[in-house]
Amino acid sequence: MKEINGKKSYTLLILIVASTLLFSILGSYWNQRYYHNENTYTPSTPPLASAMRGIHDKLYLTDFTSLAAGYAVDNLSVLSAATQAKEPASETAQQPLSEIISSISPEATKATSGKAAKMVKEPEVYEFTTATEDYFADACFIGDSRTVGISQYAGIENATFLCKTSLSIYDYNKPKITYNDEKMSVHDILAETQFAKIYLMVGINECGTGTPESFFERYKEVVTDIRKLQPEALIFIQGNLLVTQEKSDESDVVTNENIAARNQLIATLANQKDIFYIDINESSLCKDGALVSDYTWDQVHIKAQYYPIWKEFLLRHAIQTGKKFIPKEAKE
Repeated sequence: MKEINGKKSYTLLILIVASTLLFSILGSYWNQRYYHNENTYTPSTPPLASAMRGIHDKLYLTDFTSLAAGYAVDNLSVLSAATQAKEPASETAQQPLSEIISSISPEATKATSGKAAKMVKEPEVYEFTTATEDYFADACFIGDSRTVGISQYAGIENATFLCKTSLSIYDYNKPKITYNDEKMSVHDILAETQFAKIYLMVGINECGTGTPESFFERYKEVVTDIRKLQPEALIFIQGNLLVTQEKSDESDVVTNENIAARNQLIATLANQKDIFYIDINESSLCKDGALVSDYTWDQVHIKAQYYPIWKEFLLRHAIQTGKKFIPKEAKE
C-alpha cells in the first residue's frame, strides 16, 4: 500500500513540476509578445503572473486563430479589463477583421487572399472565336435530315455524324444510327466513343408533338446525359433553322413561332463554360425571322450549294480552350 501511495506522490510531483514549467514558458512567451509594451510589465515580471493574465485575456484563442489563419499578429498589446473599461472603443476595434489584418501585415493579407483564391476558383468562361476546318476533326454532329445535309454538302470531311432523317429528341435511346456496321442508339455510341465537341440539332420533327415545354424537358434530360457520358466534351446546342414565311403561314405546327419558342428554351441550357448555344438563324440563311425562300427547295431544307454557309457560320462560332483533348479510351 505504501508503494502505491509513493507512486501516486511521484506522479503528482511530476505533474506539478511539468505544469509549472509549461506555464512559465507560456508566461514568458506572452509577456514578451503581448505585454512588453505596458509599463506595469517588464521582462522581470514573473512568468506565472503573465500566464495567469494571458489565460484571463484568452491569448490562447488569439494564438490558435493566428496559427489556423496562417499569419501571426506580432506585438499586439492586450489591454487589461480595467483599461478597457476606462478607454472608449477605438476606430480600429470597429474595423472589419480584414482591414485590421491588412494594417498589421500586408504581406500576410496577400498570402491569405492567395489561399482563398485557390480554394474558390471560378470556372472558365469562353467567348466565340474563328477556327480553321481542322477544328471539326474531333467533333460529333447529332441531328435529323438537316444534319444529314451538313454531312453531305457542307464540306466537313473529318467529323463524325450521328444523324438520320426524321430523328427526334425522343429517339436518343433507340437503335436508329448505323455506327461501325451496327445499329446503335446515340446514347450507346456516346458511351462507347469520346469526342471533344458535340453538336446537337433536333426539334423540327417534334413541332407536332407535345408543347415547347415538354420538348424542353426531354431535351434537357438528353443534354444532361451527354454531359455525363462525355465529361471532356464541349456541347454545342444548335438552334433549329427556321422555315420560310410561306411554310410557316400555311402550317399549323411547323411554324416559325413554334420553332422560336423551342429555341428560346433550349438556349437557356448554355453556360458559356462547357455548353454553348449557336443560332444558325443569325446567319445569312435567314432574313426577317424566316428562311430565305431562294435558299430552299422545299421551304424547310436548304439547297446543297448553301450548306457551306452553315459550315462557315459554325467556324466563326468556335471555342478554343487551349486544352489538349485526350479521349477516355486512350487514357485507359
